[in-house]
Amino acid sequence: MRSNVSTGELKVMSKMTNALTTAEPPIIETSRDQPNAAADRQALTLIRPYQGMVAWPTVFLAIAIIGSFAAVCTLGTMGIIPLWLALILNTLILYADQTPLHEACHGNIAGRDSKWLWLNHLVGYACGTILLHEYKAFHYMHLAHHRDTNNPDLDPDHWVAVKNPFLVVWRCLTIVFWYHDYFWKNIAFKPHVPGMLPLAIHIIVAHMIYYGIAIALSVMGYWHEVLMLWIFPHILASALIIYFFAYLTHKPHEVHERYRDTNVFWFRGKLIEPLVNSLYMFQNFHLIHHLFPRIPFYLYGNAFRKLKPVLDKEHAHIYEYDFGPHRKTEAQSS
Repeated sequence: MRSNVSTGELKVMSKMTNALTTAEPPIIETSRDQPNAAADRQALTLIRPYQGMVAWPTVFLAIAIIGSFAAVCTLGTMGIIPLWLALILNTLILYADQTPLHEACHGNIAGRDSKWLWLNHLVGYACGTILLHEYKAFHYMHLAHHRDTNNPDLDPDHWVAVKNPFLVVWRCLTIVFWYHDYFWKNIAFKPHVPGMLPLAIHIIVAHMIYYGIAIALSVMGYWHEVLMLWIFPHILASALIIYFFAYLTHKPHEVHERYRDTNVFWFRGKLIEPLVNSLYMFQNFHLIHHLFPRIPFYLYGNAFRKLKPVLDKEHAHIYEYDFGPHRKTEAQSS
């Protein structure tokens, strides 16, 4: 049942104070409302094959992203490609970079195999560093979004839930500053939450390192490259991420039911579907992620097809765009 506490800070803290004995505060990823028991029982039997494995495709994606980012930075700094082109390329690379960072936050790289947790965290730290979203800070912020989806007081992504299109653009472009503000106001430095102070110090040190490197390079005369290759792509990529992965997927930002607070954009067609899924990093099936966050992103489409009878029964928000012809298996079943 959703809490009736009206003060946002009290609700965030109350969900984080249950038997805290570890060195860091626990990661809470419970549903923000009463689970739909009957629908969940049926859904869990259908999605079991799509979770728990070590997600090697995500690891390979992370390696490709980090290598591409390093290559573009090198080419831009050496003048082999113009900085304006490097800015565009790094913006797109960092847009993709959010996916392995996001998967690491949910433990989806290691899956159920704890011996690969080190790799899960390594991917999270590496991808978070180049995107300038510190891994642990992003971890807590993102799970706050899962816990309180579409809550105007507690969901950090609700910053972009406005109707004026010009204001939407502005808020997308300022989301990184809002994230910092939200974290320090609502999560960090809460002395009654054991482990929160060390976490906040860790994040401060990490950001000091990130921006210390940027400042040092700028003092050495590379300020133009720092802005064009790292800072501006960080802001622009974050704007794209919040627009496509939060603004569109949660419109109208007012629904709280478990199966209806997040949208699906299903582009059907043998050619268009894999293209859109890849460009959208499969987050056009964002409802699947919110229902079952431990499913790797590249399996959302398959899980969606399995779950569609359940989703239809629960009146999920599925926006279907048919660009046929369809895949053979889909055509035969329809």
